[in-house]
Amino acid sequence: MHEASTSDETGKGVPAHAVEAGSGEQPHPGDIVIDRDLGVAPEPLVGADVSTALDEDESGTTIPPAALWAMKDRRHTQWHLLASSERHQRLRQTFGDGPGMVHAIDDGRHHAMIGRIVGTTGGDVSYCLVGRVTREHLSALESGSVPTEAAFAVATEITLCGVAIEVGVESSNVFDVSRYATGADIPEEYLPGVQEHHFGSPLEITIY
Repeated sequence: MHEASTSDETGKGVPAHAVEAGSGEQPHPGDIVIDRDLGVAPEPLVGADVSTALDEDESGTTIPPAALWAMKDRRHTQWHLLASSERHQRLRQTFGDGPGMVHAIDDGRHHAMIGRIVGTTGGDVSYCLVGRVTREHLSALESGSVPTEAAFAVATEITLCGVAIEVGVESSNVFDVSRYATGADIPEEYLPGVQEHHFGSPLEITIY
C-alpha cells in the first residue's frame, strides 16, 4: 500500500503514527489510515473523528463497531452508495443474548450479512465471524424457528475477519484471517453459543 501525497475523490494516505501523535494531520472521510505495524495488507474503512462507519448515520445501532464494520466491509450492496430511488430499507438487528448473540445488517433487498464477535487480542484487534444469508433465513432467526447457534449453518462467503480499530478515530482496518466454504467448516469455538475468547496473541492468517 502506498501513501498518496494529495487528496482526491478517493482519499489520501494518513499514517497512523501521525494521527496518534496529534500532529494535526487528521483523516477525512475517504482517507486511508495506514498502520505499518499491523503486519497485514488491510482493507480500510476510514473517516474523521466525527464521521460514522462508512459515512452512514449509525447513532441508533447497538451493534458493536467491530462487528458492524466487518459486516459492512463484506456485504455486496453498500446502501449509502445507492441512488435514493434504489435504496431498500436499512436493517440493523440483533438476535439472542450473551454468547449466543448474532448481529445482522442489510445486504440488498434479498440478502443480509450476519456477524458475531469471536474474541479479541489485548483490545487492539477484534475477531469477527461474518457470513451472507437470505432474508428468509433471517426471518427464521427472528421467529426463533432457527436458533442463533445455527445462524451460520446455511451462510455463504463465511469469513473470520480481524478488525483493528484506530484509537481516537472512528475508522477500522478490516482484514481476512480465515475463510470457510460452509457452516460445517467453522471451528466450533467460533460459533454462536461459545463465550468470547481473549486470545493471548494474534490469530494466524491462513489466507495468502
